[in-house]
Amino acid sequence: MKAIIERSRVQGETNAPPSKSQSIRLIFASLKTPIELIELPQSDDIMDAIDAVTLLGVRRERKERERLLPPEKMELKDNFIKFRGSATTLRFFIPIVASIGGKITIDADPPLKYRPIRRIVESLSDKGVRFSSSTLPTEIEGKLSVDEVEISGDESSQYISGLIYGMLLRGGGKIKVKPPTSSLSYIKMTISLMNRLGAKAEMKGNVIEVNESGELSPFVGKVPGDYALSSFLAAASIISGGTLVVHDLDRPEEYFGDHSIVNLFRDMGAESRWVNNTWEVKSGEIRGITVDVNDAPDLAVSISTLAMASDKETIITGVERLKIKESDRIKTITDTVSAFGGEADYENNKLVIRGGKIKRGKISCPSDHRIAMMAAALSSVDGGEIDDACCVNKSNPKFWEQYSSIGGKVRIVNG
Repeated sequence: MKAIIERSRVQGETNAPPSKSQSIRLIFASLKTPIELIELPQSDDIMDAIDAVTLLGVRRERKERERLLPPEKMELKDNFIKFRGSATTLRFFIPIVASIGGKITIDADPPLKYRPIRRIVESLSDKGVRFSSSTLPTEIEGKLSVDEVEISGDESSQYISGLIYGMLLRGGGKIKVKPPTSSLSYIKMTISLMNRLGAKAEMKGNVIEVNESGELSPFVGKVPGDYALSSFLAAASIISGGTLVVHDLDRPEEYFGDHSIVNLFRDMGAESRWVNNTWEVKSGEIRGITVDVNDAPDLAVSISTLAMASDKETIITGVERLKIKESDRIKTITDTVSAFGGEADYENNKLVIRGGKIKRGKISCPSDHRIAMMAAALSSVDGGEIDDACCVNKSNPKFWEQYSSIGGKVRIVNG
């Protein structure tokens, strides 16, 4: 599938795509309480999460809404699962399975198959859990025998979120996180969601305590919008001279996270503000900034997109973990910047973007939804082509339809 884009002015109003991170966390909460989700997108990552919880006994009733009911008996319903590409689901699933107990082989399609799981294997081995390998496929057997675990925070915060769920299912426990901790905002997101549902989880320093909380409150409603996914539509509007209003976005939290893109785009010279669950952006004179994205590394792709509209340097630090995302994002951001007429360099955990005049470009999606969305935004200025454009299905299967609805001149060619 190829997306051919002509020069466009992206503007108007649209709804934010539902948050992939929040969706997956709510789906896993169905292990403890009924969850009913309105307008849940059937993206690849969402389907991975639903497959994971149904294998653990969650009962699925899908009509107009996605209704997930807790297991009558918490146990593995099969001895094998293969994920499509959701690293979040994989990294939640491993510590949850270890907490429940049993025996299962886990595998995944490339590129997820080749992403590391070493830190969670190190954390849980010799604590009642055995792994056949520290890479996929791996067989997990046994049950976590302790109420306190220690894990390094450098590889992924998603293991830590998975351990929070695992400790909740055990009735409580403690997680010690060895610094440095990457993507801290996603740990805070998990704790915040769990506490809103009635759990008792708290992070003090590098220690997370999860206490017995009894029954959790059911959830019925729409999943909050996704700031990071919305940012590519916002960037497309800003660099093409438009004005865009994006609805269904919760009030930004005080900590640095995906929602921080609202202020970052403002710092870069665009008109950008949040008002009443709405993000409003308008084009402006874009300038370079220096920003550390260690706590929300996915934002590096969004920032790099807007940085292409400035002839000044944008310096993005805290990007080391981008190498183990859906693609090596250091390389794929650099390649995409180059394809559309900019320059990018990487050295010492620092990505430097130099933009200026965006030209027509062409890329082949490297199995990375965010890189395809970056290229789509850049193509708004002078056109472009994206091969394997269906890679956006990982997070937002309606991306091309949504891009077109706000002025993006895109033609999809199948085959």
